[in-house]
Amino acid sequence: MGMKAHHLHFQNLVDINPRTGTIMLHDKRMVLMSVEALGILRRDLIDTLGIERAKGFLMRYGWACGYRDGESIEKMFEWDSIEELMLSGPALHTLEGVVTVEADRLELSDDKLYFSGSWVNSYEADEHIHHYGHHDEAVCWSLIGYASGFLTKTFGRKVLVSEKYCRGKKDEKCYFVAKTIEDCDEKALDDLRYYNAESLQSELDRVHQEVQELNRNIIESEKIQKELTELLLEDKDIQQTTTFISSVLQRSVVIDHLNKIHSATFTSDFDELAYQKWITLGKTTNGLQFETFDIKGDKRILGRLVLMGEQPTNTKEKMIIERVLMVCTIQMFHQWKLIQSRWRKKEDFFDDILNGVYDEETFERQAHIFEYNANEPNRILAIKITPKGQLQEVLQFLSMEYYYLDVFQKNEYILIILPDKETDNIEQYLLDMLKNVQRKFLRVKAYIGSGRVTKSVGSLSKSFQDAASICDFIQLAYPSDSRSATYEELEPITLFLKGTDQEELFMFCTETIGKLVAYDEANQSNLVVSLKSYLDYNGNLQQTAKDLHLSVAGLRYRIEKIESLCDIDLKTGSGRFKCQLAIRIYLTLQILNKNYINQVKGV
Repeated sequence: MGMKAHHLHFQNLVDINPRTGTIMLHDKRMVLMSVEALGILRRDLIDTLGIERAKGFLMRYGWACGYRDGESIEKMFEWDSIEELMLSGPALHTLEGVVTVEADRLELSDDKLYFSGSWVNSYEADEHIHHYGHHDEAVCWSLIGYASGFLTKTFGRKVLVSEKYCRGKKDEKCYFVAKTIEDCDEKALDDLRYYNAESLQSELDRVHQEVQELNRNIIESEKIQKELTELLLEDKDIQQTTTFISSVLQRSVVIDHLNKIHSATFTSDFDELAYQKWITLGKTTNGLQFETFDIKGDKRILGRLVLMGEQPTNTKEKMIIERVLMVCTIQMFHQWKLIQSRWRKKEDFFDDILNGVYDEETFERQAHIFEYNANEPNRILAIKITPKGQLQEVLQFLSMEYYYLDVFQKNEYILIILPDKETDNIEQYLLDMLKNVQRKFLRVKAYIGSGRVTKSVGSLSKSFQDAASICDFIQLAYPSDSRSATYEELEPITLFLKGTDQEELFMFCTETIGKLVAYDEANQSNLVVSLKSYLDYNGNLQQTAKDLHLSVAGLRYRIEKIESLCDIDLKTGSGRFKCQLAIRIYLTLQILNKNYINQVKGV
C-alpha cells in the first residue's frame, strides 16, 4: 500500500541526533529558527535591497527550498499516487510550522495542473505587517517560491504559483493558485522575472552600482547648481538661465505663467509648434513628452517650468531640475518683487492724477519713467470682479494679457488707461476683454465700464468717475451676468449715475413706470413707446397722435391708461419730468441689453 500525505508525521520524517546536534530530513540537514529571526532577516533584506529585489531574492530562496524538499520527500516513500505526492508538500509545510495549508482543489492530467487552497497563519504575512504595515500587493514571497519549486519538482513540469489574496494587503486570508506555466495569464507570468538566478552578492553589487551612479549624479548636479548660482550672482536674466538649462538637459525649456511665456529655449521649430498646440488645445504631439514643475515662492505660484523631450526625465535629470527650481524661484521672486514695487509706484502716480493731486514737474518726471503719454487722448476702463477674492488674480492676468497698457488697482476697481487710438470700436473691445476674463476664470463675474475720452491729464479723473459709475450701474442692473458698457451708451444718464444712489435710481424707475412696462409685456402693447412720444412732443396731442399714427381720441385713451397704471398726472410739469427720467433710465437699460446680445451673437 502506497504512502498518503495525511499519514506524514513529524517524528517519522525527521531524525534528531542530540549528540551531534543535527536534524535531518532524509539526507538534508535542517535547522530550527525562530519566526522573529526570520522576520528580522526579511526586514534587513528589504531595507538593504529594496522591496522589489528582496521579493525576488525570497522567491528564489523559497523555490530552492521547495524543490529540494520535493526531491527528498519523493525518495523517502513509495507514494500511493502523484496526487498524494503533491499533497505531501502542503503537509510538510504545515509540519515544519511555516504555514497551515488547506487545499481545496487539485486537478491534474499528464501535462496540466491546477492546485488551489488557503495559507493559514502565514508567518510571512505576520512579519511583514509587523515591520511595515499593510502593502498594496501580496507579501508571502517565500511561500509562493516554495510552492512553485515543490510542485515543479513533483509534477515534472514547470508550475507557477500566485497569491490571489493576502492578509498582507488587507485581504481576509491568504489564498494561492498554482498552474502549469502554459496556462498562466500575463500577470502571473510577470513573476517569472523574479526567478532569474541571481545571488545575494549580485544584488548587493547592483545596489552598489546604483549608489555609485547616485553619487556621480549628485556631483554632476552640484556642479550645475554652482554654474546656476554664478548666473544668479552675475544678475543674468531668466532667459539666460533657460538657455543654460536647455543646453544641460538637451531639451526644450519654457518658463511660463498663466499660459504666458516668461522665457523659452526651443531645440527645434517642431517643439515650439508642439508647445503652442499643447497650450491652446491641451493636446500633445505624438512622441513628445511634457513635464511641468511649479515655481513657488512666498506661498504663491510664480510660474511653471515646462520640459519637453522624447523620453521622461530620468533620475539624474530630476536631481538637476530640483536645483534649477531653486534658482528659478529666486530669480522669479526677485522679478515679482520688482514688478510689485513698480506697480505700487505706478498706482500711486495714477492715483494722484485721478485725485487731482500732482504738480507739473513731478508729473512730467514720473510720466517719463512710466512711459505715459499725457498728450494723446485716453479713456479709463474700470473693472469690478466678483467674488472679490479673485481680484488680484484677474489683475495679474490682465497685466500680462494687456502688457502694453497701464493696468493697476484703485480700491475695488481694476483700472486700465486705454489710448483712444487702440480701438475704433470701444463696445467690441470691452466685449473681447470680457470674454478673455471669462475664458480664464470660469466662475468669475466681471463688469467693465469705460469713461469718456479725455484730451488732458486734468480731465482724466472725470473719465475715471464715468467708468466707475457705469461699472457700478451695470453690476446693479445685471448682478447675475458679466456685462460691459461705455460712456457713449450711457451718456444721457451719466450725470444721474454720479450724483445719485444708483439703487434708488432703479427703485425710482420701477416705482414710476414698472407697472406700465409689465402691462406692455403681458398684453404686447406699446404704452411705453406712446409715453415717450408724448413726452418728446411736450404733451402736444396733435403732434404725438401724428407720430404714432393714432387719432387724438385714441391717444387720449392711451394717456388715461398710462396715468391710471402709473398713478401720475401727465398734465403737470413734475409728472412729465418724473416719467421723462424713468423712461430715460429704462431705455438705457434696454439699449445696453440689446447691444450686449447683438455683440455676443456677432450682429
